[in-house]
Amino acid sequence: MSKNENKKAEEWEYLNYFLASNVGKNWYKENKIKSCIETEHPDFVFTTEDNQTIGLEITKFIVKSKNGRALQHLMSIGNQTCAYAQKKHNLNISVLIDKWDKRKWCARTRQEFLDVIYNPGFWDIYNKNEIKSGIEQIIDRNVEKLKQWPHLIKETIQVQDEYFNITITTFPNMNSKFDCAVNNESYSKEDPFDELQETIDSKNKKINNYLKKCDKCFLLVYIPSVSKGNYCHFNSSVKTHLFSSKFENIFLCQWNRSFKDENFVYTLKCSN
Repeated sequence: MSKNENKKAEEWEYLNYFLASNVGKNWYKENKIKSCIETEHPDFVFTTEDNQTIGLEITKFIVKSKNGRALQHLMSIGNQTCAYAQKKHNLNISVLIDKWDKRKWCARTRQEFLDVIYNPGFWDIYNKNEIKSGIEQIIDRNVEKLKQWPHLIKETIQVQDEYFNITITTFPNMNSKFDCAVNNESYSKEDPFDELQETIDSKNKKINNYLKKCDKCFLLVYIPSVSKGNYCHFNSSVKTHLFSSKFENIFLCQWNRSFKDENFVYTLKCSN
């Protein structure tokens, strides 16, 4: 799929998460919605039984993190190699990238051990072409092995004096998708309200454009999990914190918290 097609598929996924929650179900029922169309700016426009139009703009919130940025860089490369395997070999694969942490395994002094503990994970950005080429070469020489049980291979590539363990399988990842996952770690930011407000503000600036296509507009902020490099979490204070908004309401969706919990969407407290 193209970048735009992937974006739209994500938006539909987030919309379905929202509508599966208690908050989303009540919102749908209270507004007497009868139909929905996919648009741009806002992402979706709903029509109600009394022929009013309601917009829903969807955005992701990913906290600023050097470790997260490094994870997302490798994940993007890995996803490109998944597309490469499908296009060249007609093979659906999932890729797992593990960076060998020399700081952890080669630490000898107390200071080196403390550095690993208080600064976990990795944050450097490594050469994209070298990593991509290395993984593609692994795919090319193991196509037949991947087609046979146990449909899994594991090799190591070296890039910029660092080692990356590459695991490839023809089974989907835990998200039921054929894509790339990257193992990294970092401390999690608690209640990054300022950064969340920045994300909301970026959408507040566009409210007049949204209202050209609908009578009123809502904002859905989706929070990806740490597996996407989103090293943050919100506690119950997010329900009482006051955000600045130009939308009818803002919904915060934390689907990753529990796939069995229907209360994974919060209505944020806002001031106009």
